[in-house]
Amino acid sequence: MTALLATPLLTNLFFVTASAAAGDWPMWRGPHGDSTVEASGLIDSWSPPSADGTKPGENVLWRRPELAGRSTPVVLAGKLYTLVRDQPGTATEGEKVVCVNAATGEPLWEHRCNVYLSDVPDTRVGWSSVVADPASGRVYAQSVSGYFCCLDGATGRLVWERSLHEELGFLSTYGGRTNFPLIYGDTVITSAVVIGWGDTPKWNLMAKPAHRFMAFDSANGELRWLSATQLIPDDTTYSTPHLTRLADQDVLVFGSGDGAVWAMQAGTGRPLWKYQLSRRGLNVSPVVGSDGMVYMGHSEENMVGSAMGAMIAIDGVDALPQGKAPPTDVTDREVWKNYQMMVGKSSPLLIESRVYAINDSAKLLVLDAKTGKEITRKPLGRVMRSSPIYADGKIYTCSQEGRWWVLKPTKKGVDVVHSLVLRGEESDASPIVADGCVYLTTSEAMYCLGKASTPSQAAPPETPAITEPADQRVAQVQLSPWDVLLTPGSKQQYTVRLYNAAGQLLRVADTSKVTFGVAGAGNINAQGEYTAPKSVGHQAARILCDVEGMASEARVRLSPPLPWSFDFEDGEEPPLTWVGGRVRYVPRTGEDGSHYLAKPTELPTKPGAPTTKLGTRSQMWMGSAELSNYTVRADIQLQEGVGGEASSGRRPEGPPAIASAVKLPSAGLINSGYTFTLFGPNQEARLYSWCTHDKRTQATLPMKLEAGVWYHLKLSVTPKHKKGVALVRAKVWAGDDAEPDAWSLQFEDPAPNYHGSPGLFGDSKEAEFYVDNLRVTPNE
Repeated sequence: MTALLATPLLTNLFFVTASAAAGDWPMWRGPHGDSTVEASGLIDSWSPPSADGTKPGENVLWRRPELAGRSTPVVLAGKLYTLVRDQPGTATEGEKVVCVNAATGEPLWEHRCNVYLSDVPDTRVGWSSVVADPASGRVYAQSVSGYFCCLDGATGRLVWERSLHEELGFLSTYGGRTNFPLIYGDTVITSAVVIGWGDTPKWNLMAKPAHRFMAFDSANGELRWLSATQLIPDDTTYSTPHLTRLADQDVLVFGSGDGAVWAMQAGTGRPLWKYQLSRRGLNVSPVVGSDGMVYMGHSEENMVGSAMGAMIAIDGVDALPQGKAPPTDVTDREVWKNYQMMVGKSSPLLIESRVYAINDSAKLLVLDAKTGKEITRKPLGRVMRSSPIYADGKIYTCSQEGRWWVLKPTKKGVDVVHSLVLRGEESDASPIVADGCVYLTTSEAMYCLGKASTPSQAAPPETPAITEPADQRVAQVQLSPWDVLLTPGSKQQYTVRLYNAAGQLLRVADTSKVTFGVAGAGNINAQGEYTAPKSVGHQAARILCDVEGMASEARVRLSPPLPWSFDFEDGEEPPLTWVGGRVRYVPRTGEDGSHYLAKPTELPTKPGAPTTKLGTRSQMWMGSAELSNYTVRADIQLQEGVGGEASSGRRPEGPPAIASAVKLPSAGLINSGYTFTLFGPNQEARLYSWCTHDKRTQATLPMKLEAGVWYHLKLSVTPKHKKGVALVRAKVWAGDDAEPDAWSLQFEDPAPNYHGSPGLFGDSKEAEFYVDNLRVTPNE
């Protein structure tokens, strides 16, 4: 059988990013977002260099150990970009974007970022992938700790950056799952489980976690829109959307942390339909055929029965809602469904009329795309984490333990063109094809595989047909920026974009035809320029607009300059503007009539539903991530738990110094990316930035922590104590004792965080804790 390439899906989008040039691979799933590319003359076989370096290896153009890792690289205009660990295993380890010459592997530039306020282990650093924009030449990267940046692809110059966890409530966990950004038109879109600011429906229920997508202006980082799936998901997620066309709509199709497959308009974030596939989060990226058929797999619990895993096909076009209906629930409307196909890590391929999916135990399943009937299966190894690609009529893939395969689709299944074993090397990244070469990243190196004497040829790119929308009726209004933090007296210009019902951009609205308004502090003029009041506390406002009877709104946080002081004597909830503050912290009144905040052991979900412990271990931020050179202090009281298993704060260096006789929570302060915490179960105070890294600078103090005692905590960061070094100091004292002169803990950090939002850390799974007299003051 002569295999045909899957039809490219992005060449006729109404509002499409510029097409990649011949040979480019601008995002981890390739130029079409489906792990296929039009190419010819690629290698059929290769062999690695010998361990002693005496033999160069067959068809290996270069090998670079410094580019090893788990990130799938991308290539644009002859440059390769990837994410790697920086200075691994040292006290200054971090993460960095690296750019090299794709043909030679020669380093061109790198951009480093710290890992901070995250539980991720060092082995999972660099789990995302860079995305490159062919239209501008810029590249975008999302780190494991929520740092999101735009870089000039030629020079590595920083264009803009965002701290997504401090600004929007991005969740960075021990699992380390970090999603992949993608380009759509003039936006860059990424996602995570986000726990933001707000509470009531008026504020989009942002205080409760959800898998949320965020679309940023690719040129300046302004947040265009934010859209959520179901609240309180059980998992984070690793499923990259497939950007495709369903009927007349440009759509993101993805697996969510809530266990459902969703379709969402790419231009507006409007949810279209969902299929509830699993009880747990989905990690595989779907593939969508030119007919709109969606193919997806998972290896978690199904919604019914005890079988684990499934492969499904959903008619994505038939699932679209009619008119302005809410998202259509198409659960149980699948075209076919095969249970016990554990395809939960490796994303499937669609080639002609067949689906090629590799399950978690590295068995290739070849399925009839129309019926789901299994044609054959072939063992490829023991474990599969990466995704296969299709180019030059062949499938290229590598199992997790380093078994490399080149396979050719046939009528009966696949023929083996070539295979080898990379001994001592693991593969978590997917292979890619660019400029006639195959690139493979392993735990030990990155390989560039190709023919030195006969360069292969890539098919010329197709020019996207940008079609004027047939439907010119305005049906959706988008006001941006969707969310912004402002200081007193500052100004913000707003833009109104008009879309039709299919989510196609029609035009930027003429402000003379827009009615603007403000719900809350400040005012906005007829041209859409908002001015914050000159004197304001921690307040929020909603910016409103109306175009021909269609409304939209955006959110503003207002934060005054330091100093801040909160004694909570008004008995009200935490300020609405605190990221991760509402729901997690509630007002309480003591027996003596005093007021303070409490962090409960269980959090509400929705009326009538059970409470949950999800989110009882969390971080909260109070202001700008650009704040610097300040001190945070607060009074904290730990309560005694009534049972359960202690689980606060993973400590890689060993067991606690003092055994805990009671179940206590953990609570502490955050300052500029550093945390000072009383770990109740460990009976210690601890000062750190990256808690799970045993080489990063940190300090601990064994102490007997007791329930019912008010402890006074103070955390100060001098970011430029010395050149390239920050001074981080903390102290703790109890009850009515006078503040000691000496700091309880301190260190000099040679990999400093220079700024960051003040906040609180807390783990109340074991028991509640209380917070009072919270102050943030500039350093003298």
